[in-house]
Amino acid sequence: MSNIIPITDMQSVFLVFGKLADVARILNVGHSTVSEMRRRNNIPVEYWPRLVEEAERMGRSDLTFEKMVEIASEAARKQRLIKQGAAA
Repeated sequence: MSNIIPITDMQSVFLVFGKLADVARILNVGHSTVSEMRRRNNIPVEYWPRLVEEAERMGRSDLTFEKMVEIASEAARKQRLIKQGAAA
């Protein structure tokens, strides 16, 4: 059985790198910034190159720009549905 975390959504992107402090170090931002990204379920595009690069360095070729687009698109779609439901 593999212990590799499958990358299926934004939360799993965070998990790939371990603790939030590790993500903060990779992105060269504060812990609270990463915590807020996780809470909002959104990693701004400007951070994607560093995450993809670091994932590749870790042997995770499955975290690509294409995968990030797919994940971000799905997260935005879900958020839009939630907002539409709240407006109904």
